[in-house]
Amino acid sequence: MNHYSLYKFAFVLCCFIILNGCHNNQIKPIDYPLQWKQVKSWSFNGKMAINDGKNSGSGRILWTVDNDTSNAKFKAAMGHSWSITESANSAKLESSDNGKITGDNASALITHELGWEFPWQSLAYWVRGYRTNQDLEQHSTLLESITDNGWTIIYQKWMKTPIGILPKKIKATKDNYSVKLIIYNWDIN
Repeated sequence: MNHYSLYKFAFVLCCFIILNGCHNNQIKPIDYPLQWKQVKSWSFNGKMAINDGKNSGSGRILWTVDNDTSNAKFKAAMGHSWSITESANSAKLESSDNGKITGDNASALITHELGWEFPWQSLAYWVRGYRTNQDLEQHSTLLESITDNGWTIIYQKWMKTPIGILPKKIKATKDNYSVKLIIYNWDIN
């Protein structure tokens, strides 16, 4: 075997080793034992900021969903707060500014409180990385953005959770309106 053939053989062998090494080190998806259809309750806490183009506010949020009941508590600076609880056919909003109101659904109550159509129902999907009413399958890719009901949702950061990768930092915008969330941690059961 001459030197040229020896170099050619060594080059091909090196390429094979490198390609084989890359193949063996590919990131394989983690099979999480918990799926959304098995989840009975989930919650997160973090920070939320809302803006309607004229007024804005931000504060801490704790959002809990247990079976068919959803509860979100928002606490802002200067003692401003609200709490929204929604079940199958009823909703209640308690505000430090306007007291307590009840109705059939949370979206209508929040719209009444803020004066603009807040995407409450959709937000419950967006915070988990899905479009409204989308099947809740495990994420195979980390989305950068989606559009849903006229809103653009940008996923700026993701985090590991017991159910897989979920959003950590989200910004949703529509016209002059924006909702921003930073999720500190998820609790999923």
